[in-house]
Amino acid sequence: MSIDQKEIGKPKLRNLFGYGIGDFGLNIYWQTVSMFLVFWYTQIAGLGPRTAGILFFAGMTWDAISDPIVASISERVNTKFGTYRPFILFGCVVTGLSFTLLFWVPPFEGKMKIAFLALAALTFRTCYTLVAVPYAALASRITYESNERAEYSGARMFFAFFAFVIVSMWLWPSVDLFYQMTKSREQAFQLTSAIGGIVASLALFLCFKMTREKPVPPKSVISDKIWKGIWVSLKSNRALHHIMPVVFLNTAATSMLSIILIFYIEASGDKFASKEILFTSFAIATLIMIPIWTALIKKIGRKKTWILTSLCYFFVAAHMFLGPEIIIYGVPVHILLFMALGGAHAIIFWALIPDCVEYGQFKTGYRSEAGVYGITLITQKITGGLSGLIIGFMLASFGVDENLDPSRTLAESLKTFITLGPTLMIIISIIPIYLLDMNRSKHKAILLELNLESNKEDDTK
Repeated sequence: MSIDQKEIGKPKLRNLFGYGIGDFGLNIYWQTVSMFLVFWYTQIAGLGPRTAGILFFAGMTWDAISDPIVASISERVNTKFGTYRPFILFGCVVTGLSFTLLFWVPPFEGKMKIAFLALAALTFRTCYTLVAVPYAALASRITYESNERAEYSGARMFFAFFAFVIVSMWLWPSVDLFYQMTKSREQAFQLTSAIGGIVASLALFLCFKMTREKPVPPKSVISDKIWKGIWVSLKSNRALHHIMPVVFLNTAATSMLSIILIFYIEASGDKFASKEILFTSFAIATLIMIPIWTALIKKIGRKKTWILTSLCYFFVAAHMFLGPEIIIYGVPVHILLFMALGGAHAIIFWALIPDCVEYGQFKTGYRSEAGVYGITLITQKITGGLSGLIIGFMLASFGVDENLDPSRTLAESLKTFITLGPTLMIIISIIPIYLLDMNRSKHKAILLELNLESNKEDDTK
């Protein structure tokens, strides 16, 4: 790889900030799509919930197909900017434009409207993939130290949930402001999405400017066939075998909670504070906890932190299901705690994935960042898509349509789903995490074998 050696010694703080702010940009998109797209399909674009769920599933399925292809192509790129950073540079603007298109209601009806919305979704997903997959894989090149990866994952999650704060505070007030100006909810959403695309593009450009990739590791063999790395990782990477159930279960839990939450809030009427206050509160609570979770992970290890926070999630859910609802200033405390606890899982999840790259290289002789990230993202996107599809049909069975009126019966049904569905996934995820035979001391030994150890002291928890 052709990289100026002077750039490798850039201050760690600059790299941390640069890498973190990249996920700020990506989560302007991800948080908006995850929380509001199904709602926008049904309440703004006028689709039925089943159709909305199918469109959401189709978009995520296309993600699952395109992610490993982009991962395999990107790891073979060799430029003066590195391997993955050029995709962030050249993809940031087109992703912003496609995001604006995603929230445009076309002047069509019936099948023509659905076809256009499907095309807009696939266009956005493709552009997003061209940036998001190389960004994720960048974690395996920005540092090789397990402890440092936890720090980078913490920085990434801090900025991701900071984006959650911004989306929560800005989206609905922005839509309301533009609605007052245009008297059109459709135009209000499109103008709001245009602003989001501009902000996200700038953040991703800063990520490109401020990060640097380390040279490809010695003893690295990258397959010249696109699918070979994925096949080798599927067959022989035992660490990845244990991580995949965690990816599935954690993604299912997160998707269920984020998609259904806005419908639960709408169905509850005046019971809660406004949507912008609620989502901002959830985001701030998660953001505050990110440095705490990062410190705890470094202190007691990733496995113990996952198990501890999962058990806490279970007890919060049990209290919400069995006990009285706790609402402070219009904010449901149980859901606030769900969001805050989920931040720990996000940090651990993205810190473990790059370690699987070295584990696979050690076991198979192939360094397949594309294989590890491709399989991870396939699992993540298919799971998220299935969650959206199932929830769309579930909402239809509850009687939800484009006129979502507050209803005590509907609110109780959605509350029960929020309490039981994600919690079951979180508790089951303890099993593969507990069985995972990879910790910091083993990863350190692998780095020594691969000549990647930097002689820094490491925590072996």
